[in-house]
Amino acid sequence: MPKRRDPAAGTSDETFFGLSALHGGPPRVPGRGDLDFSRAVLDQLYRYRLKREAIAYPLWLVTGVFGGHRFYLDRPGTGLLMFFTIGGAGLWWLADVLLIPRMVRKFNEDQARRQFLGQPPRQLAFMPAKGETLPSEPHWAAKRRTRVRLVADAVVMMLAAGSMGAFASGTGVYEPIIAVLALIAITLLGTRWDALSGLPVLRGFDRWAHRLRLFYYTNDPGGAVSLAFRQVLALFALFRRRRRAEARLYLQLGAWFTIIFTVVDLIEAGIGGPGGFDPGSLMVDYVQTFFATYAFAAPIGAVLNKHILLQRSDRVIWVLSGIAVVFIATSLF
Repeated sequence: MPKRRDPAAGTSDETFFGLSALHGGPPRVPGRGDLDFSRAVLDQLYRYRLKREAIAYPLWLVTGVFGGHRFYLDRPGTGLLMFFTIGGAGLWWLADVLLIPRMVRKFNEDQARRQFLGQPPRQLAFMPAKGETLPSEPHWAAKRRTRVRLVADAVVMMLAAGSMGAFASGTGVYEPIIAVLALIAITLLGTRWDALSGLPVLRGFDRWAHRLRLFYYTNDPGGAVSLAFRQVLALFALFRRRRRAEARLYLQLGAWFTIIFTVVDLIEAGIGGPGGFDPGSLMVDYVQTFFATYAFAAPIGAVLNKHILLQRSDRVIWVLSGIAVVFIATSLF
């Protein structure tokens, strides 16, 4: 990540959202977190990604009867219809082999139009354009800043952390706990320790945390009720780009840790050695880790980032994090 500079040092052609290209967002306040909406973070987020037939056709072949290729082509409504009708009894699935080139072309043309007009990419249509001025604080800050809401968010941390501990003790799947503890650590260190952005591996997690903060800066994380039921709301993520973008960030975190844990499991199983392994059990653990990480990381990550963006003192953020850790531990035993 580029070396950070004073926000006042940027020139007009170096600004995104009307802020310094190298260090955006409100300036650091003593005892508060550093939001760091840097050029590298924004460039990674605002990419005008195109779709490819070379990916759409294999998805059609393998997952087409469940609408997998239509989800890929950003057509969640018809993708869901295919899912519930088993590809229209197979007929719709067969017809799509002729429609895929047209769907790919239309998506890419719309993406190119957005880039030409300076609009956000299609997957971020709900976000401000890259050249728009970001307000000095989130638009939702006033209604989320009260002490009552802070107490309610602390209750959400208790519920999410306690539920995760109960899930782990009941299923024997402890990997999501490790992922969520890593999320808490990355969130805390990423706003206070600049060196994190320069370390191998951790640099990638640091960039991910910055993208998550930028998402919540421009999109209200929600109140306590919506945060407490993030797992249920995930069912509706397919219908709204905003929800899909949030879910994609957390599922990316889940995918990273799931891959890490799966590799460790394979090594422990000793492939080719005397121990062997059970593919079925490994797959169950894989799926549980992937989705449980999203289910429990989303409310905890949203609460922490909400109060970082509200520029709460570090003490508040650490207390909220401590609540999560304590309730995870107590629900395990």
